[in-house]
Amino acid sequence: MKKLALVMMACFASSCFASSINTTKITRVLVGPGVGKNVMLTISPRPTNLPDCQTNQGYNYVFDGTTEVGKMTLGAVLTAYAAKSNVWLGGTGSCSLYNTIENLKHIVIK
Repeated sequence: MKKLALVMMACFASSCFASSINTTKITRVLVGPGVGKNVMLTISPRPTNLPDCQTNQGYNYVFDGTTEVGKMTLGAVLTAYAAKSNVWLGGTGSCSLYNTIENLKHIVIK
């Protein structure tokens, strides 16, 4: 029983409630002084399995564009956006970068 409780607690603290959408398009990318180091994405269609913290109606995912990984991610995002490519996006289940938008975990350009 203790092991089950530990697994459940780990699930709540991790990405058990993270969103993911296999085929979508990036329809809007927001960067600039108003959002600091963050890059915010709007996609269509939107994921349905959202974590509780994801309450923003305008944007679906956010990531830090200033890190090395963030710079690579921004390159992939802009490539997919410009080409209107389908992408697979997944979130982390947390909203630590912007309190109402889920952090982006990965992007796969299809």
